[in-house]
This record gives sequence, structure tokens and C-alpha cells, in this order.
Amino acid sequence: AGISDFNDDDFDEFDTVPMMVLKGIAKQQGSAQPVMKSEIKSAAGSAAYVGVGNIGGTLLKYGGNLVIQRGLGAAAFGLYTLSFSVMTLVASIFKLGLDDAMLRYVSVYHAKRKGNALRGLTIFCTVLAGASGILGALAMLYYAPYLAAVKHSPEIIPILQMMAPMVPLLCLQLIWINGLQGFKEFKWRVLVQRILIPGLLIVMLLAALLLFHNLNAIVIATVINAIMATSLSLFFFFRKVSRVAKQRSETYELREWFSFAAPNFLTSVIDTLLQSIDTILLAYFAITNVALGLYAAAIKISAFIVMPQVSFNAMFAPTIAELYSIGERQKLEAMFKVVTKWVITFTLPIFGIATIFSTSLLAISGQAFIPAWPLVVAFSLGNLINVATGSVGYMLLMTGHTKISFLNSLTAVVVNVVVGIILAPRYGAMGVAVATGLAVAVVNLMRLLQVRLLLKMQPYRWDVFKPLGAGGISGTLTLGLLYLMRFAHLAIHIGHATLSLELILVPVFLALYFGILALFK
Repeated sequence: AGISDFNDDDFDEFDTVPMMVLKGIAKQQGSAQPVMKSEIKSAAGSAAYVGVGNIGGTLLKYGGNLVIQRGLGAAAFGLYTLSFSVMTLVASIFKLGLDDAMLRYVSVYHAKRKGNALRGLTIFCTVLAGASGILGALAMLYYAPYLAAVKHSPEIIPILQMMAPMVPLLCLQLIWINGLQGFKEFKWRVLVQRILIPGLLIVMLLAALLLFHNLNAIVIATVINAIMATSLSLFFFFRKVSRVAKQRSETYELREWFSFAAPNFLTSVIDTLLQSIDTILLAYFAITNVALGLYAAAIKISAFIVMPQVSFNAMFAPTIAELYSIGERQKLEAMFKVVTKWVITFTLPIFGIATIFSTSLLAISGQAFIPAWPLVVAFSLGNLINVATGSVGYMLLMTGHTKISFLNSLTAVVVNVVVGIILAPRYGAMGVAVATGLAVAVVNLMRLLQVRLLLKMQPYRWDVFKPLGAGGISGTLTLGLLYLMRFAHLAIHIGHATLSLELILVPVFLALYFGILALFK
């Protein structure tokens, strides 16, 4: 059946926002590009799971950070964030780039029904990532005092040592979660990674605060939560493999795996370094723990901006590998353009909320966090540029351009470090934020150009100006209302928390944005 054979009644059970994206893809391709009805329904269902799951997961993670912020204050939250960043950086090195290899080759082997290669890939990546992760944990234990010396903060040593067991756990968890994503098993991936584990973590953090009320208890709760997450990932992934790859023998395509994983290993390390270099720069230039806490709080709010992109990328990344491997380039380009448009459409209102209401949102964590509002604006602008270029990073990686991906990431780190070293001593946290935003902008603009030159594709359509116009008009009107409201200084006091009544303008802003979109058709 072709797309022209379908009508809206066929999609009633997937009447969701992601279904609108899939309908847009169908309309753009037209009847000349046939797509099976079951394929569209499956993709719509997956998009719905991912979108709802990421919204819930991001809110739950924000809730976990809020528990730590309000329970222990900005200084302790800064130490926790710095230690977690170091652990994540170590795990990114010792997972050897095998998580992206799992995502790409599980998608390809599943599409081509190569069960023997799928079993071999699973065994190879699991054993190698587990062994490498253990080495990473030992390295983190050994070098914890040296890292503390750089920060001039000996109290961070036991925190780093307690977090060390999370390195192999995170390595294995990423391998199996990306394997589920390659199978397009978004239901269990979202349930485990986005809902169940963050929800349990909040409960465990609250219990740790009530019973012990110290940072060590918070770290122990985080480690136990990581053990539970890894166990659940193992269960769901291997259950899927046993159902799909029923052959008893394995095929090991080591040469192809290593040719992908080796440059991707370097890219993965550099990407995680790019994510952590800001915290490392803050620590190196002896920024106080309070400043680290403010910086981390700003990042947590601005992270909501990339939530739509993360949701759609989870669905789109395995599709890129699958369509490219079977030569469906026209269909791939159509999906690339429509997904980019819808990601921008749903990102703009989140960007508006994060920037317009930055002080009110920070006040939820406590009055001490309000001075971080300029950081929220800076991070939000950087994330918006990231989103505006579409899924260009995955387009390069999932089509096998791993060497180009590595060079891009290396360029971003060099820009981040050089600009950070120049700005951090003079402007402190804001200088580091500007350096990070500039690095993200540079690397994504490079990727955009490379996708155009290497793949002959670009992510934009003319109708992308509709959400941009709606965002500009609704934001301007809301800022005017906010300016008038601030003369009244209205607020709600709940216990020790103070909530600004400015937040009642959030639904007004959203109504304006989507109302103007409707007027623009």
C-alpha cells in the first residue's frame, strides 16, 4: 500500500503530536514514495513513547536535582555535580565508543535479519565494555586524590571513590540501552531509563536526606540506583536478543566493528569532554562550590530545551542507519526535514519559558540560586543553536562518517578550552558558559555544512519560519505583560519556598504561541 491509500481514520489510535510528524512525512513524500502502513504505525507509536517518556524523565531528573539542591544547598550540590561529571567522563572513555556501534549495527543487522552477527555483536560489546569499565573504576579510585588536588578540595575524594563503581555500570547500561534503541524497542527503553529509574532515585534521595542528611548518603543512593538501572537494562535487552536472534551460533565481524568503533571511541571521549570541560574549567580556576552549584542549577533548567530533540533523535537515529543501509536516501531526506521542523516547533516554547521566566524558575530551588539567571539565558541560546541545526550529528555518525565526527568534536573542544581559558579568569562562570555555547555553535554549523556536502541533504523547509515567527511574537507580548506584573511584586509562600506569581504567565505564553501557529496554519 502506498501513502495515497491511507486516510486519517487509519491513525486514530496514534492521535498524538508525534503522529502529526509522521503525517507530515507522509504528505511530503507523496504517493511516489510508498511506505507500509505498519511501518508508519510502528514509528508513530515509538515516537509517542519516546516523547512522553522524555518529558516525564526530564521532569523526574529535575526533581531529583531539586531534592539535593533544597536538602543540602548550593555548595554540596556543586560537589555532587563535579563528582558526577568526572565519573561520566571516565565512563565515556572506557565504554570505547561501543554504545554507538551497538545502535548502528543492531539497526542494520535487525533490518537485514542477520541473527548470527547480532548475537556476536552483543557478546563482543558486552564483554569488552564490562572489562574496560572495571579498569575505568580502578583508575578513578587511584587518581581521586590527584583530582581533588586540582580542585583544592580534599572533601571530594570520598565522593569520587564512592562513585567509582558506577563506571562499569554506566558502560554496560549504555551498551544495552542503545541496543534496545537499535531494535526500536522504545517502550522498555523509556520505561526503564526515563521513568522507573529516575522515579526510584527521587524516593531514595528523599529517604537518604530524612535518615542521614549528608552528601555521602546521597551518593550511596545514586550508586544503588545505578545498579538497579543496569540490571533492568540487562533483563530487557537480552530478552529481546533471545527472541530475535534464535540461532545458536555467532558471527564476529570484528574488522567492521573496530573500523567504526575506533574513531567513534575518540569522538565519544571528546564529546563527553565537551560536556564536562566547563565544570573542569570552573574547578581549575578555583571557582567556589557555591558558584559550581549555581552553574549546575542553570544547566539543569536549560537542559529542558533539548528535550524535543532528544525525543525525536531516539526514534530517528536507528532509522537513519536502517534507511541508509538499504539505499532509501529520498525517504531519509524527507524524514530529516520534517523531523527538524517539528523539533524546532516544540523547542521554541521551552526556550521561551527558560529565558523569560529564568529568575522565577531558579527561585523554586531557593533564593540563593536566583543570581544564576544570566547563565540560564546563555546556556539556552547555545542549546537553541544546537537544536536549530537538526540531527546533523546522527546523520554523520549513523551513515558511517566517524572520522569526520571525531574531527568535529575535537574542534569543539579546542574552541571551548581556548575561549574558556581566556574568559574564565576575567568573567568566571559566565565566561565558561560563553565558551561552551560558542563551541556548541561552531561544531553544529560545521556538521550542517558537512551533511550538505557529503550526503547532499539539508534539514530545512520554508515553513520553518512559521514557528520562528510565532515564537518571536508570543515572546514579545509575554515580556510586555511580565514587565507590567513586576511592579506588583506578587508571590506565594509555601513553607520555606517562595513561588513568584510571574509563573502564571507561562500558560499565557504557551496559548499565544500555539494560537499564533494555528493562525499561520
